[in-house]
Amino acid sequence: MNTDPGSLTSGKPGKSDERREPAADMANGPPTATQDTDILALITNEPLIALDGGQVLFAEGDPPTAMFVVRSGALRIQSGGVVYEDVGPGGIVGEMALVERHHARSATVFALTDCELVAVDGARFAALVVEAPSFATTVMQVLSRRLRVMDRRYRPEQWNGREPLDP
Repeated sequence: MNTDPGSLTSGKPGKSDERREPAADMANGPPTATQDTDILALITNEPLIALDGGQVLFAEGDPPTAMFVVRSGALRIQSGGVVYEDVGPGGIVGEMALVERHHARSATVFALTDCELVAVDGARFAALVVEAPSFATTVMQVLSRRLRVMDRRYRPEQWNGREPLDP
């Protein structure tokens, strides 16, 4: 297996308390379909990391080193028993490591199937942004979409922004 041994561990997270919140964005599979080809085109000649199904890419609390682009296979983003998202080819995980430095990983990511990934460290991230400025917009769109999903998940009821707030 072609991996960075410092960032990967074996074993699959426990599933006994796994719960999945249905999100409209995930109704038709991983929500990265519109950006798949654009991101994959940028990383076609990059070295690959092989990840076996069930293997942990990184765990919640780990120090961040890079973000990853899924070249093939599927990853799951999970924290505790909550499944945030499944990510397929062209999708990204770990992007917060490059956008907000020096914070521990906020979730665990593991392979649902055998995967091929491309690691994007800070220097490569900066180069991709210069090479294809739309890459930065794509990363921001992923972050924004994930934030909106979390907002809907944890807001108990629809809030009308025109209603006065209680002091």
